[in-house]
Amino acid sequence: MEHAVIAALLEKYWSAETTVEEEKTLAAYFSQPSIAPELEPYRDLFGWYAEEAALTPSQDLESKILESIRQADNAQHDSPAAVPVRPLYRHAFRYAAAAVVFIGLGIYLIVQPAGNTGTGAPGSNRTSPIAQTGSHAVGTAAITDTYDDPQAALAAIRKALFTASVKMNKGKKITQQNMDRLSESWQSAVNN
Repeated sequence: MEHAVIAALLEKYWSAETTVEEEKTLAAYFSQPSIAPELEPYRDLFGWYAEEAALTPSQDLESKILESIRQADNAQHDSPAAVPVRPLYRHAFRYAAAAVVFIGLGIYLIVQPAGNTGTGAPGSNRTSPIAQTGSHAVGTAAITDTYDDPQAALAAIRKALFTASVKMNKGKKITQQNMDRLSESWQSAVNN
């Protein structure tokens, strides 16, 4: 078979647009003893499909499955202790207590630094390093401004947001194209 035809069929195959007949054509091509060297890595893939398609269940598979279901059902009805039933609310109080501790700790860590002005004990003249440097505090770390000019800071933020917007729009377009292609494939499959 011509190399260009197989390459085109492979492209359709990876796009999930091949018919059953085209997939059989690909499987037949890759089962040949001599194929194009650049297509050699795909031989194992299509060979695996053929091997898996050749597998058949044993004659007594259905009876084995039904028997195991019956045994499990009988064991459950005969001995209620065989399958312990644990209520979901058994550990609910532990989880609720842990949640309260974490929420309380989170609120304390958020509110405590904001309420602390860094002036020390009442009546003392000591000020915090944050108050001395004139920077903004987040938690216990000091963050200093990197721009002296507010217009330059605004321009840098606009540039960063524009870059992020362009990247997000590009991803949105790619996703929309793939969704459209998937929808068209699905519609053609439904209509045929």
